[in-house]
Amino acid sequence: MIPDTSLKLLKHKVLVERLPEHHPQYSHIYQKWRQFESGQAGEANLEYYLQQANLDSPQFLNGLRIEHKSAFQIDWILFDLGYRVILEIKNYTAPIYFDPHSRQLIRTKAGEKEGFPDPLLQVDLQHAQLRRFLDEHNIEQLPTFTIAVFVNRKAILHLQDYPERRRILTAQAIPSFLEKIARKHPAKISSAQNQEIVSFLRDHHQEAHFPILERFGIEWRDIIKGVPCPRCGRFAMNRIRLRWQCPHCDERSTDAHLHTLFELALLSENRITKRMAREFLGELSPDAARKIMQRAGFVKVGTSKGAYYRHPDLAPFI
Repeated sequence: MIPDTSLKLLKHKVLVERLPEHHPQYSHIYQKWRQFESGQAGEANLEYYLQQANLDSPQFLNGLRIEHKSAFQIDWILFDLGYRVILEIKNYTAPIYFDPHSRQLIRTKAGEKEGFPDPLLQVDLQHAQLRRFLDEHNIEQLPTFTIAVFVNRKAILHLQDYPERRRILTAQAIPSFLEKIARKHPAKISSAQNQEIVSFLRDHHQEAHFPILERFGIEWRDIIKGVPCPRCGRFAMNRIRLRWQCPHCDERSTDAHLHTLFELALLSENRITKRMAREFLGELSPDAARKIMQRAGFVKVGTSKGAYYRHPDLAPFI
């Protein structure tokens, strides 16, 4: 199963909201989060144009990651009855020059030049890896096209000397590109077969392990604890007679803890002990923490001192 929203984006967002701004890693993590946010907006822009294409029976997978010998991840795949299209998505801004000799992208920003890998080399490698995976599972191959799509409207692409410039597109050019392919490639499989292939790949998706606290060297003691107020956003609400009450704006809530537990699951790689829950929610009693997690649908794993709880919505992913 593939999550609707990038778990990396969600983890960075939680950490930005739970880390003091004076922390030495805060600025770096904040910039990474903004990059993920910008990428998500770019993908939404792409999705709009994908939906504008007049196609018969398209199926899409976004963010598919397969662990096969070496893991590979594909930004977007379009599955239709007579062909497939693999899309490598780029959200770069500023002028981009494609160097045909080094097979690099060169971005000029604030007078500085920076090099990036050629996205067509990336997407062609992904195609080769996907092809081997499909062959090993006896899944029928169809004509497959690989393209790179620049989704940021501010990007300026310099492609004059690039021999494969027809495979470099902006998001706005996607509908006509796909419709042209569709006209030349009639159906070779049924809609049911196409859906079966997409479901098979979705079932084989595996999220990359990304323990965010460990990745950035963040200590548990550095994290801001408590339930934030859903009205004013300030920390931390108090638990009074089975309700949460904000000491700043007097907002009251019976379920403000649910989002906090979701954040805790993201930060802990979905391994929440009762002690962690008690501390994160505001020094609850062991019995109160257990009841809150059970009522929220958390699944207990183990029976000894090493037991922990898993958030049901995140269980398929982490």
